[in-house]
Amino acid sequence: MKNLILLTLIISVITSCQTMPYQPYARDVKKKPQTSGTIALKPEHRDEDRTKADTMMKANCGKIPIRVLEEGEVVIGQESTTNANTAQHKGEESEQVGSFFGMPVMAGGKDPSQSTTAKVSTTQVKEWQINYECVGKKSVVK
Repeated sequence: MKNLILLTLIISVITSCQTMPYQPYARDVKKKPQTSGTIALKPEHRDEDRTKADTMMKANCGKIPIRVLEEGEVVIGQESTTNANTAQHKGEESEQVGSFFGMPVMAGGKDPSQSTTAKVSTTQVKEWQINYECVGKKSVVK
């Protein structure tokens, strides 16, 4: 009975994950109402993201035609990660190489020690940006 409940739970989780709709991503970086703007998408954006960006541009420009001035990948920051490893080294025993007035004379050997190595990796954080302007004849309000 427990196995049947567990199987049912697993199937429901899998099917709920598969039916979650994709949420398009686009955001205004800057916007001058009915003049121009910049919209950001994820670097690996989907068609739905671009459609949302087009809708946002149309909302800003209204009935005025839109002209994309430039679009492409833009570096917006950097991310650093550090990976450090510490190793403990055992000491080595020294060996007796002779004696001096009955006392042993020792040579060699190492004290216990510790060493740390670190690796820092820095990557650029990027996004896709669309710079656009609203063009065409604008109606003059009197």
